[in-house]
Amino acid sequence: MTDWEKCYQEGETPWDKSAAAPELPLVLGAGLLRGRVLVPGCGRGHDARVIAAAGGADVVGVDLAPSAVRVAQELGALAGLRFEVGNLFSLPKEWLGTFDWVWEHTCFCAIDPAERERYVACVHAVLRPGGRLLGTFFMNPDMDPGEQGPPFGVTEAELEQLFGGHFALESQWSPRAAFAGREGRELVRHLRRLG
Repeated sequence: MTDWEKCYQEGETPWDKSAAAPELPLVLGAGLLRGRVLVPGCGRGHDARVIAAAGGADVVGVDLAPSAVRVAQELGALAGLRFEVGNLFSLPKEWLGTFDWVWEHTCFCAIDPAERERYVACVHAVLRPGGRLLGTFFMNPDMDPGEQGPPFGVTEAELEQLFGGHFALESQWSPRAAFAGREGRELVRHLRRLG
């Protein structure tokens, strides 16, 4: 299991590009991610900060690594934005059913694939009925043969199998913008919570 706090303390964070996901401004421009938004695995808070800066959202960024959350907080406060140390798998009970959106970017690919059903259940639980999950999923990480993740890739069929019983697929597309080296290796999915 990855020691995320140690990674941040030692500066071993190749997933942190010091910027928000390139697709994020485009989805914000389309009017998505409004209301109460959870950003699990927020790291240093780049995505959460961009969502909050766009206005119209109360954003909560959560990460396991205290060092990442501390940096996120030090990067400056914005109205409607807060960061907390926490685990997606054990969020406060008062959060359940209270979020309008979850923004997924690099959390899903970082967890052990054996935990993915738990991920789906937890995201489903924090969303209000009809709430939305918008995610940029890393389909095809560039790994050496025999190397194990994270990141852990996923197929479209696996995403459908995992999320299908809990969410309705509203739309999906290849990102129109991506970090260098990730072009053509990600999939954006917009899902609506069922039940």
